[in-house]
Amino acid sequence: MKIVYTAPNRAHHYQYALALDKKNILTAFVSGFPRFSPRAKIIEFKGKLFRADFLQTIYLLSLKLGFSQKISEHLAFLAKKEQDFACRKFINNADIFLFYNGSGLKTCQYANKKGLITIVEVVNCHVEYQEDLLKEEHHKLNIPWFPFHKAEKKRRLKEYQQADYILLPSEFVKRSFLDKGFPEEKLIKVPYGFNSLNLINLEKLQKKDTVFTVLFVGSISVRKGVRYLINAFQKLDIPNKKLLIVGPRDSYSGIDDLQLTVDIIFTGILKGNELENAYISADVFCLPTIEDGFGLVLGEALSYGLPIITTTNSGADDLINDGEEGFIVPIRDANTIYDKLTLLSTDLHLLNKMKLAARKKSSKLNGWDECGQTLCSILNHIYLKHKN
Repeated sequence: MKIVYTAPNRAHHYQYALALDKKNILTAFVSGFPRFSPRAKIIEFKGKLFRADFLQTIYLLSLKLGFSQKISEHLAFLAKKEQDFACRKFINNADIFLFYNGSGLKTCQYANKKGLITIVEVVNCHVEYQEDLLKEEHHKLNIPWFPFHKAEKKRRLKEYQQADYILLPSEFVKRSFLDKGFPEEKLIKVPYGFNSLNLINLEKLQKKDTVFTVLFVGSISVRKGVRYLINAFQKLDIPNKKLLIVGPRDSYSGIDDLQLTVDIIFTGILKGNELENAYISADVFCLPTIEDGFGLVLGEALSYGLPIITTTNSGADDLINDGEEGFIVPIRDANTIYDKLTLLSTDLHLLNKMKLAARKKSSKLNGWDECGQTLCSILNHIYLKHKN
């Protein structure tokens, strides 16, 4: 079995490519991640890493230089087409073509004609399902809505149909495709792995104050649903409380109309020890997201022994058991978030029980090695199924 894999950025894609290479089933990894980045260098691929990063580099520069959203989105679209074009020459020596959504339509069509197995990888829910959620949220908050890039959306939809299989990271993403009428046998679920979550020193997890602290880590945006957390927190009637919001603020944050109290602290982006201290200072982690394919920050929170409050649209049902390591609540539901915060802030026994459960769960989460092994095993099963 030989596989050609392409993706536009680093993220988890390097981990996937390394897993394929370790099994000696990787023919070529076509990456759009800019070669000039200090994080781009990887020696493990032994000549199997190929760059198609010219337009992706220009796209990333457009973001840094503040180009209009329209221009940047079109550059991102063209960058994926560049990767698609670069993949075709490797197909004749492969059995499977695995490609990031948007980066492989033409090669996928060519590969299908050659009799190869084609698999499109998605990281978020079905593009129409996602667009409906976000459009509804923007209109609900009376915030300008900018539709997805039309050509990009059209391309993604074609790839869903063209590919033999769809690789996805969570039950939530899977539900979005089932909702759109895709057969379950076409959907392959491989939850992402985590980096050394169980290595954090337990002694460092002892809080040094009595303030009930709620933590959010992520972009302050309409998509992340931060306003619902703020509304819930401000209703919380306890003497010592703090909401710590860590992350960059989008132009349309969804919170501009809110009256914020002094116990809500915005830190901006934190890294390293500062981010670790934010986790250690917290009692509860809340991710009130409207749409997240798989919230990796949830795994980080568990590793710090933090009970989680998050939504059904975060991938949490692949990580925790509702009511044991935290709570999974409906989207856009500040009242239920408030109820769970009230429960955890007033029932110390339950809070400590959930903290221990969260810590225990984090030690059992798969790392990237296990994730890669699962991916390779599933691909091998698919290959043997088609071969026979």
